[in-house]
Amino acid sequence: MTLEAFFENTCLAAFDRGSLVKDETAAFIYPDEEKQLLFDVESIVSVKSCDGRTVYKYGTDYVLRDGKLALTENSSIPVMTPDVYYSEGEEPLLKVLKPDGSESPCYFNAGGTMGKHQVSVTYRTNSKSRILPVCNGRFERFLRLLESGEDSTVLFYGDSITYGANASLIHNLPPYQPPFTILFVCALAKIYDCSVRFVLPGTDNSYAGPFPEAPEGKRGTITLVNTAVGGWNSEDGVRHLDTHIVEQVKKYGCDLFVLAFGMNDGGRSPVETAANCEKIAGGVRALCKDASVMLVSTMLPNPDALHGWFANQPFQEPELVKLSAKLIKEGVACDVAKMTSVSIDILKRKRFIDITGNNINHPNDYFSRIYAATLLQTLIGYDSETSERT
Repeated sequence: MTLEAFFENTCLAAFDRGSLVKDETAAFIYPDEEKQLLFDVESIVSVKSCDGRTVYKYGTDYVLRDGKLALTENSSIPVMTPDVYYSEGEEPLLKVLKPDGSESPCYFNAGGTMGKHQVSVTYRTNSKSRILPVCNGRFERFLRLLESGEDSTVLFYGDSITYGANASLIHNLPPYQPPFTILFVCALAKIYDCSVRFVLPGTDNSYAGPFPEAPEGKRGTITLVNTAVGGWNSEDGVRHLDTHIVEQVKKYGCDLFVLAFGMNDGGRSPVETAANCEKIAGGVRALCKDASVMLVSTMLPNPDALHGWFANQPFQEPELVKLSAKLIKEGVACDVAKMTSVSIDILKRKRFIDITGNNINHPNDYFSRIYAATLLQTLIGYDSETSERT
């Protein structure tokens, strides 16, 4: 699938607006499950495998029962089964609390094949629910650069989620979707008719799939710099600031700095995590005093995960909001892309296995699009761009 198709069908489509919800993912552990989707379902348009190669049939493979997706007795839709879900998967990394209160190993997959256990659902809804955060209009200077056709640089720094872990492109699996960082910047290029230059130090050679061609517009060029490193926490971010950020800022500049640590800070005080983010942002602004700063709170990890995987992540976002307010008082254009809040709202309706790329702490393609949509909404708001949802 081309980037253009992603822009039209997902990335620019506000997934909490309009009547058509496209390519929402769901997974079955039990054959008699009835899956509640993110919004109330009026009718099912299609159910496909996540790679798009298999189309399932209404009445033969699934039905809509009381507004929920349910499998037929002889459905060919994959069912993971409890024996697989409560097993060690590729390696004994993840343990969870089972519904009966006991501790159990749990399926973990780092190889990008979680999608084989999920399906992609397109449906119509009359729901008026809102999931995306409100756009507060903090980034006027950066947007003026885009509007005037000037060149600009968006620099990302963070952990494996920011790197793009479990995006299908990285594992050379269809539909070869790029990480949210690329979707976000290329969506900006589409909106403002800009070109994009990719600068991915240490990451571009590890994207196994067909790397997307950079969009070419008629106006300025947005340089996308991504120095994120899998496994890092905010303390690593501070420790490696000179080698991973300063050199890139000196070379390419920085107009929008997107800072997204937190998933690996579960065992750290949220106050300390925010303090580390302040140090990192300060390092960038010491070189580019006019740089705008977008702080991204992390998605939640598997809520059932034990032994430190799920810990302080839910409490980081309020501290980032405080940091944002402090930076604004200091004259910094800043706001928080509230992925933690988005995660919490979505997990009220869906299970973690429906939206994850590895069943522990990475998004799948669907949730990566939600990341891109949340960043876009935080930056510019785009309710008026389209009436469809991702």
